[in-house]
Amino acid sequence: MDPGTGLTVLGGALGSAKVIEKILGPTAEYVGVGLKDWTERSVNNVGRVFEKAQEKLGSRIDQPGSVPPKVLKKVLEEASFSEDELSAEYYGGVLASSRSEVGRDDRGAALIALIGRLTSYQIRSHFFFYSLLRVVFEGLDANLGDSVGRSQCRLFIPFPSYHVALDFSEGENPVVILTHVMFGLSRENLIETDFRFGDVDSLRRVYEKADQAGIIFTPSVLGVELFLWAHGRGDLPINSVLDPSIHLSTGVQIPTVPGIRSISFPDRGYPKPDGVVT
Repeated sequence: MDPGTGLTVLGGALGSAKVIEKILGPTAEYVGVGLKDWTERSVNNVGRVFEKAQEKLGSRIDQPGSVPPKVLKKVLEEASFSEDELSAEYYGGVLASSRSEVGRDDRGAALIALIGRLTSYQIRSHFFFYSLLRVVFEGLDANLGDSVGRSQCRLFIPFPSYHVALDFSEGENPVVILTHVMFGLSRENLIETDFRFGDVDSLRRVYEKADQAGIIFTPSVLGVELFLWAHGRGDLPINSVLDPSIHLSTGVQIPTVPGIRSISFPDRGYPKPDGVVT
């Protein structure tokens, strides 16, 4: 199979087929002529994912490495129909994280499949939750691989903070969507099962200082892992998410309002005046 046509088609969305080859390494040979039958929108969707991967790799793109064919297959299958910008960040991050010199390291394929099962509401909520985890608990000496360490990082998020972050429109029912989000993230092990959301009385059963309706959640190992991979840093151990010396950034900015705080540490919260989580 001649890969030239496929690389040309996909490279056209990115401005250069050479970038595709640099990201994929020898796996670029799997990009076949079938792409010529794709719609322009599908090509652009996947092209945007490769663009995100390029950004996250930075100078690492010039180091030796390749993406396992199994990961490429999943990216082409899942990302071609995904038009959500944050989903592209996640797919691009996992693609970047999958580039290494270890040919059998195809962990990214499982994470691509996981992202494909998530809705845009769940992906945005996951990004928001774990961005807050990093902001509020940055520098905390907690072992996230242990249930005790994760319980130290429980967060209370008032409903107004979540509503602003999700940017609900008039036609969306926040209560219905939040139920979908929380049980969906829990089902996929992206948060622990001890989450709670509702009115003040409901929350005070587990958090006596709750002063308004909201959400309580505990991070999970897989939730942290996906967050790191989405940033192109699948090479890092999960506790790195709390390390202030580790640079994690995307072009994504999510607005919110203050009131978010730690349940275990009263001095840790989110009072940031500009109300933007990145």
